Amino acid sequence: MNFGARPQQEVIFGDITITHADRSPCIICGHPTGDCNGDSTAPNHIAGVGAFKSIDEKLTFLVEEDIWQEKQINPHHRQKVLVARKGRYISHQKATELGLL
Repeated sequence: MNFGARPQQEVIFGDITITHADRSPCIICGHPTGDCNGDSTAPNHIAGVGAFKSIDEKLTFLVEEDIWQEKQINPHHRQKVLVARKGRYISHQKATELGLL
């Protein structure tokens, strides 16, 4: 059985294979346009932020502008502190902590 050309694949971070969707026949069920709307179910995950923990641990984000936060220094005073400098890369975890995601 020939299902046509294989979908385009990409390897990221050296060990994660991403298969791109296209309109070719499904390599699993053989649906002619790859829509798989018969007895099959929807995919469990779609690649992106939050889909795979192993990817999130390797992701970095470019800070496009300085990020400041107000910190309490004593009971009566607050001070703005630079927490991420423009042009630097921060981890996925740090971006989440800063409310950027």
